Amino acid sequence: MKMNLKEMKTLYTFGCPNREATVERLRYVAALTPDPAAKKLFYMLSVKLSDEKCDKWYRRFYYNLRLQMQEYYQHKAVIMDSYWNHHMEKSYGEADEV
Repeated sequence: MKMNLKEMKTLYTFGCPNREATVERLRYVAALTPDPAAKKLFYMLSVKLSDEKCDKWYRRFYYNLRLQMQEYYQHKAVIMDSYWNHHMEKSYGEADEV
């Protein structure tokens, strides 16, 4: 199944290994969300996962998604740390000679 990054983040946040529970949770979230774009995202993802053929591969897909998203957030944290360290080095200027 092909998913974009927003759908992966949504499934990472609201998903669980049980496909039926995930679909039900996404429908509840879609019903409670006031933003039309987010509502559409949640509802379309629940429709995509509600197919009975998804039972065969959903659990493996979910665990692989969890691993991929953990790597994504770790890499993002490393990039942000290196950015802030580089930014802080520029703000101090050059060292004085003693």
